[in-house]
Amino acid sequence: MPKGVLLAVLALACLLAAAPVARAQDEPASTAPSLDQVAAAKEYFKARKGRRAFAVVDSKGELSGINVHARFVTASVVKAMLLVEYLRTLDREQRSLSRADRNLLTPMIRVSSNKAATAIYRRIGDAGLRRLAGVTGMEDFVIGAGYLQSCRCRAGLWARAQLSAADQARFFWDMDRFLPSQFRAFARNLLETVVSEQSWGIPAAARPFGWRVFFKVGLRSTGLGALIHQSARLEQDGQRIGLAVLTDGDPTYAYGMATVRGVGQRIVGPTGPVARR
Repeated sequence: MPKGVLLAVLALACLLAAAPVARAQDEPASTAPSLDQVAAAKEYFKARKGRRAFAVVDSKGELSGINVHARFVTASVVKAMLLVEYLRTLDREQRSLSRADRNLLTPMIRVSSNKAATAIYRRIGDAGLRRLAGVTGMEDFVIGAGYLQSCRCRAGLWARAQLSAADQARFFWDMDRFLPSQFRAFARNLLETVVSEQSWGIPAAARPFGWRVFFKVGLRSTGLGALIHQSARLEQDGQRIGLAVLTDGDPTYAYGMATVRGVGQRIVGPTGPVARR
């Protein structure tokens, strides 16, 4: 074979060998959750009882779900907002995180202490919650009166807040951006180490699949029945998901918790017959 032809053949072989690598580099990373996983979650959710909404922000920042802008009384999920806004207040005032601060923020998140939440709320007030809602782009957040028609229930102080699944999913998805850098590790650690008794629902569904889960739960009784909420941020292999499931009028707390877990299982788990069991 002439030398020129041989060189041409070798060059072509090198190009063909490199092509799969180039194509692999050009291919976008798969979106989490997939369209099939979101569809499975919607199918499951539509069959559940009660007043309900869920929203998911996928790894590319796209929002989907059911009743994503419906407002619900917050219960304890607003404590994540209290945490973030208080840390932002410390940053604005150029103050460090004191032992007294830690002694309030830690039980507020890890064991959902209402007493600690009230102490933090008294420092930032409605104005602080509204400020954070504005900074983070929440569209549905409001602070209601003492009696809330949406739940036919009474609430006071921070518990008067009303929020949507869309706002919560976006907030958790983008939370790191709004946390002052010097306090970010502290806040993330609290949200990832909520006590095991409250680690039902999304973390119970997602952690077996290797996801890190940062979350806050909320539950209370209302005039409609049992209220069960959970908002979460999931991280794995450089991808993140924001997920919020809000329910009211559940026949029992166990039923609402099962609803939250069912959505979580379908968002991170397999689709098809296994997922529908």
